Amino acid sequence: MAKKLPPQSKRTAIVVLLAAAIGAASCVIGCSDDAAPQGGGGGGGHGASAASGGVQATGGVSGTGGVIASGGTSAASTGGLPSTGGLPITGGLSDTGGTSEASTGGVPSTGGAPSTGGTTKSGGSTAAGGSTGGATKSGGSTSTGGGAGGSSKLGGATATGGSTGGATGGAVGDAGAPAGMPAAADILTILKKVIPYEIKLGPEDSSWPKKWTEATFYIGVMAAYLATNEPTFLSGATDWASNNKYTLFASPTRSADHQCAGQVYLDLYLQNPVAANASWYAAIKTSVDSEVAAPSPGISNSNDWWWCDALFMAPGAVSRLGKVTGDAKYYSFLDTMWTATQKGLFDTKTGLFWRDKSFVNGTVYWSRGNGWVMGGIVRVLEYLPATDANHDAYVTLLKTMAAAVVPYQQTDGSWHSDLTHPTKYANLEVSGTGLMTYAIAYGINQGLLDKATYLPVVASAWKGLASAVDAQGRVGYIQATGSAPAAAAATETHDYGVGAFVLAASEIYNMVK
Repeated sequence: MAKKLPPQSKRTAIVVLLAAAIGAASCVIGCSDDAAPQGGGGGGGHGASAASGGVQATGGVSGTGGVIASGGTSAASTGGLPSTGGLPITGGLSDTGGTSEASTGGVPSTGGAPSTGGTTKSGGSTAAGGSTGGATKSGGSTSTGGGAGGSSKLGGATATGGSTGGATGGAVGDAGAPAGMPAAADILTILKKVIPYEIKLGPEDSSWPKKWTEATFYIGVMAAYLATNEPTFLSGATDWASNNKYTLFASPTRSADHQCAGQVYLDLYLQNPVAANASWYAAIKTSVDSEVAAPSPGISNSNDWWWCDALFMAPGAVSRLGKVTGDAKYYSFLDTMWTATQKGLFDTKTGLFWRDKSFVNGTVYWSRGNGWVMGGIVRVLEYLPATDANHDAYVTLLKTMAAAVVPYQQTDGSWHSDLTHPTKYANLEVSGTGLMTYAIAYGINQGLLDKATYLPVVASAWKGLASAVDAQGRVGYIQATGSAPAAAAATETHDYGVGAFVLAASEIYNMVK
C-alpha cells in the first residue's frame, strides 16, 4: 500500500523544486529517427529492438554551459536559468534479451509527475526513528529549525520553498551516523555478506563473464572498496578482471553494454596508475577510440547509445578515459553522445526518461531505466572536470530527476518497477531502488542535493534495500533482464541488481563513516 500524501504545505517544496529543475534541464526537442533494427554488436543482447517512436514535446531550456545536439535550440527559462546551449538529456539502456513494448497514452501533465499512490517527501517527511524538527538519537543532538530555502543553486536551478523542520546538518546519532541512518559498521557487515555470496554464485550465464550483468556488480564491488578500504573487495574485483584478461565481451565493440566492464578495469588502473598497468585499459580504449573517430549519436536503433540504460554502461568508462589519458576528446565525445540520447528520451514534463523511442510520449517510466540514467550521471561526474562546458548540465539533470522520483517512493522505502504506477507491480524492486538511492546519496555527499530534503529519502530507501537481504547474503526482489517494468520475487536475485545494491550501500557508507 502506498503512503498517503503529506499536507499540501509539505508537498510544495518538492513540487517547486521539480518544476524549477525541469525547466533548467530541459531542451527543445526535434523528431527522433525511425531506423531499421540495429545489426549485431551495436546494441548488444542487452538492448531490445525498438519500434518506431514518436517525438518529444518541444519546449523547455537546457542547463547552462551545455551543448545542444544538431537540430536543437535553446530558449530562455522565464524566472529560471538563461540557457547557454545546455545539455539536452536523452538516452537509456535496456536489459539483455528484452524486447521493447509500445507504450500508449499521453504524457503526464506539466509541473511534475503526479503521484499515483506514491508519497511526496520534502524535508519534513522523515524516516522511522526521525522526527520533524530534528531527530535525537542516543548520544546525538537535537537539531531545530530546518533548511528553509531548499536546495542550493548549481547549474542554475534554484528551488524555492525548501524543507522546513528538517535537521540542519543532520542530528548525530550512534556511531556518528545522521539520525535515521545506519551505522557504518552495520553497512560493512552487510557488504561482507552480500559481496562474497554473489562472487561465489558467479555470472548469470557462464558465457557472460564480461557482460554488463557481471560488470555492473563489479562496478559496485570497486565502489565498496573505495568507500571502505576492505582489501577482500579489491582482490575480488582484481581476480575478476584478471580472469577476463582485461578484455571486453565481443571486443572491439561499439556496444555500450559490452563496454561496461571497462569501468572496472579503469577503476583498478586508477588505484595503481603506472605504465606497467596501461594494458588494463587497452581494450576499452580501442573500442571507445573507434567511436570517437566516427560518432553515432541518437536514439535510432542504428545509433550506439539509443536506449536509456546505455547512459550507465558506457559513459563512466569514457569519463575515466579522459582522466587517465588527459585527452579532452573523450569528454567532448561523451557530451555529444549523451546530449543526443537525452534529447530523444527525456520527458521534460515529468523529469523522467523513457526507456527507448518506442515509449516516447507514453506513460510508462521504468524504475530501473531511470536508475540507470541517475547512476550514470554519478559515474560521469566522478571524473568529469568541473570546467567542462556541460558539467553543470549533468548536475541540473541529477537535481531534476531526484525531485521527480521522490513522490513515487513507497512506504517500504523502495521505488516499484513501474515508477509512476507503483500498484501495478506492488513489490519492492532492488535494482531501480539501488541505483536511484546511489545517485541521491552521492548528490547529498557532494553538496548537490539539499540534505534536509533528501536525507530522509535515503534513510527510508536503505531500510527497504536492507530488507531484501537474507541471512546468507542473497539480495532478492531483483527484476529480471528486460526492457519494461515487471514483477520480482523475494528470492529472485541477479548480479546487476546486487551491483545496484552495493553501489547504494557504498555511497551511504561514505555518508556515515
